[in-house]
Amino acid sequence: MAKGSVGKFALRMAACWIVMMALDLLLNAGAFAKLWFAPGPFLLGPEDLFGRLPLGYMAFLLQAAAYVWLANHMGVKNARQGALFGLKLGVILGIAAALGLRSGTTASWTILLVGWLIGGIVLTTGAGFMAGFSCVHGEKRALISALVFLIGAVFVISILQSTGLVPARRIG
Repeated sequence: MAKGSVGKFALRMAACWIVMMALDLLLNAGAFAKLWFAPGPFLLGPEDLFGRLPLGYMAFLLQAAAYVWLANHMGVKNARQGALFGLKLGVILGIAAALGLRSGTTASWTILLVGWLIGGIVLTTGAGFMAGFSCVHGEKRALISALVFLIGAVFVISILQSTGLVPARRIG
């Protein structure tokens, strides 16, 4: 991607953002769903949490912009390099977030290690992968692939929740 190409940057950023949202859905509504039902003062109740989801997804958008910019300046040229870049960045940022939250909240180590560290690593690895994928396959194909992945994630979570394999809670 040419460093001055705003359109290509925006498409790469959108693809990374969509992958991050899909992975977040798979993790938090799927693999880690039981954590969100655990009582505790740190986590919001389902209604409040659901109402604030747009803030989290706006944060992902800002992160996606940073990851694409960093990947471009770090010379990421393919999906493998992008995933390794995202993995390394995710470990650093995830540990920093977990330690920072632990210093000033009542969050348990389980929530911090699973929710913020592992979740953060998965999301940054996915975003890095997509940033690198777009270098090889183009921004439009990356965006389409990200959208297909998101649709697949929604489908998988729908099946897991409707069959009772992961907990689901109605809001409202």
